[in-house]
Amino acid sequence: MKILSRYILKEHIAPFLFAFFTITFLLIIDYVPRITDHVIDKDLSVWVALELLALNLAWMLALSVPMSVLVATMTAFGRLTSDFEITAIKTSGINMLRVILPLLAAGAVLTFGMIQFNDKVLPDLNKQARVLWGDISAMRPTLVFRSGVFISDIPGYIVLIDHIDHRTSRVEGIRITDTKDNTKPRIVVAEYGYLKMTDNNRNMRFTLYNGEIHSLDTEDPDNYRKVDFENQIINISGTGSELKRTDPEFRSDREMAIDQMRERVTTAEKQIEPFREKMMASLMTKMSYLMADTFKFIKPDTVSDSAALYTVRTNSDNLARHVQRSSQQIKAQQRTMDRYNLEIQKKYSIPGAIIAFILVGAPLGTISRRKGMGGAIAVSIVLFIIYWAFLIGGEDLADRGIVSPFWAMWSANFLIGALGLYLLYIVVTEKPIFGYFRKL
Repeated sequence: MKILSRYILKEHIAPFLFAFFTITFLLIIDYVPRITDHVIDKDLSVWVALELLALNLAWMLALSVPMSVLVATMTAFGRLTSDFEITAIKTSGINMLRVILPLLAAGAVLTFGMIQFNDKVLPDLNKQARVLWGDISAMRPTLVFRSGVFISDIPGYIVLIDHIDHRTSRVEGIRITDTKDNTKPRIVVAEYGYLKMTDNNRNMRFTLYNGEIHSLDTEDPDNYRKVDFENQIINISGTGSELKRTDPEFRSDREMAIDQMRERVTTAEKQIEPFREKMMASLMTKMSYLMADTFKFIKPDTVSDSAALYTVRTNSDNLARHVQRSSQQIKAQQRTMDRYNLEIQKKYSIPGAIIAFILVGAPLGTISRRKGMGGAIAVSIVLFIIYWAFLIGGEDLADRGIVSPFWAMWSANFLIGALGLYLLYIVVTEKPIFGYFRKL
């Protein structure tokens, strides 16, 4: 039996690796255009682009591994069935469940490894990828001065040059609008000048000749000034397009480990109870007050019925607003708990899909009797689309508070796993249900 177990596992290695690299490659190809835009527009270093791609490989691996298991299982069992090896195994008196058992054991090990990956490795890489992407997005495109084209990539400035000689850096017909203060813009107009980049291209220096400086005031149009000059030096800072790396401590829910998210859930849960106690105390106090025989603060001889009714209504409105605010706070904390619980369950459910895919892949491969990977990949894509649709739909329902985070993330696994158990029962008992699948 050990020989059979090793043989079954060995049959899955090649299709798993092929499917893994193929699926990962497709995910990379889908992501590359986003990086290419930054490489072209912002003169991004190839090494930085490769670093960004490597960091994003983490979430790609989290998706490609379960799908690769499904493809490998269907391919391997399809080949074993088409070569009548499954028939020989059954003839030898070996139950189909015994054939799948070593695969389930390997799947359990892989599931445990992916849970550790999602918990220990993926959050940090997600954070690094987000921070690097933000730093890249904050870069300004490389400044390219062209004659007769407005340059608005410099924060606080708009530059227009009628003619520029790139050999000598001589510029003619220069108009520089300083917009750092929108209420008091300043416009510099010059006949000609020279442009020079300083401080490693981080700053820009215009040496201008024969020009004017117009100072405006939008709040007081009469406060207008014009200054003529023969030569003027204008320094503009912050024109560099280099990448400035940051390291913020903030982490989103997808950038936290399971323990960190559980701490957030515990904190939110502790904050709910005081709001509930405060709300109930207010309700009990007001109810006791309204149920009292007399209103102690009202003197019957001096207060009319309408004034007493107004006082009661005012107190009721105040109570209602207080209860509403407390209720909103409770709902906000509950949403926080659900959001983190959802991510916690996701870290377990996506790796847990490996077991569900093995359960459904083995009987599907046996029933379909397909050779090669074409049919396996096609069916796997359909199943994975269904799985992902359930996952996205469940997440949306959980965000609305309609279903619990557990069922939102695990319903797809239970559904596919139940389908797999049913198909496995058909294969083991050889009942003629779904017999038309044998014609595929």
